[in-house]
Amino acid sequence: MQNPRLMLVMWLGLITPLMGVAEDNSNQIARLLSFDEVEARLDDSDFVLLDVRSREEYSAGHLPGALWVDAREVERMAGEPGGLQDIERWKSWIKRLGLAPDSAVYIYDANRQKDAARCWWLLGYLGVDEVGLINGGFPLWQSEGRPVSTESVSVEPRTFPISIRDDRHADRSTVLDAVNTGSAQVIDARSDGEFLGEVARSKRGGHVPTACQLEWNTLVDDEGRFLPEEIIRPRLKAIGLEPGKPVITHCQGGGRASVDAFVLQRLGYPSRNYYLGWSDWGNAEETPVATDFRP
Repeated sequence: MQNPRLMLVMWLGLITPLMGVAEDNSNQIARLLSFDEVEARLDDSDFVLLDVRSREEYSAGHLPGALWVDAREVERMAGEPGGLQDIERWKSWIKRLGLAPDSAVYIYDANRQKDAARCWWLLGYLGVDEVGLINGGFPLWQSEGRPVSTESVSVEPRTFPISIRDDRHADRSTVLDAVNTGSAQVIDARSDGEFLGEVARSKRGGHVPTACQLEWNTLVDDEGRFLPEEIIRPRLKAIGLEPGKPVITHCQGGGRASVDAFVLQRLGYPSRNYYLGWSDWGNAEETPVATDFRP
């Protein structure tokens, strides 16, 4: 018998994605710019572009003025036990970006938004007011004949006033409370195999009881463009997500969950990222685990 979740994903894959989940940038947390909007702002002094691809890809060509950021370094630092709470370390890291409090920061990758969304979530968590994503990856930008530079960008280090946004982050106890009280809906951004416990990347496999699965790569096309709102909202209704209800997203270690958090935030669901996700939950002895299929 075919998995109905898989059939839904296959059906969605046949639909050509449109420009974005929403057309306006009124959401201060999850902003999304089109290529045209980015190109129009390339000369703005407060407009900061971050390229989170590999160093080799960046050197071969990038958006004009874009600063390279080591996405793997970010992943390592944030994934260490207590890493997200090491404020002094993050002060040192963000200083290298040369950001001012009024900087408008937009991030792109070539990995269907997974690396870009991780950095988007982290910068928002650290208190950057305007931080968003670009609707499409660098290969698409280049294929459209848009401006590309090979000039390496460096900036003067600048102290940034970090202000931790705890309302964007969830820990294990927060998720346990959500399971027990229904205060938030837990959203699992992982694959079918991980969700059902068939693929275990921690001591135990499965999912958080009451969690709904919304696999990250079904929200973005192969070119890194987000699927339109009219496709995503029926899916949220199908998995029982109540309009406007707070959500907690998670995956194995923060990146995929950041894509879900970005999309859900744009659609009006206050989103928190259980950043350590299944690497924390699945390795704990006392956390409840389920392996049932939830449509």
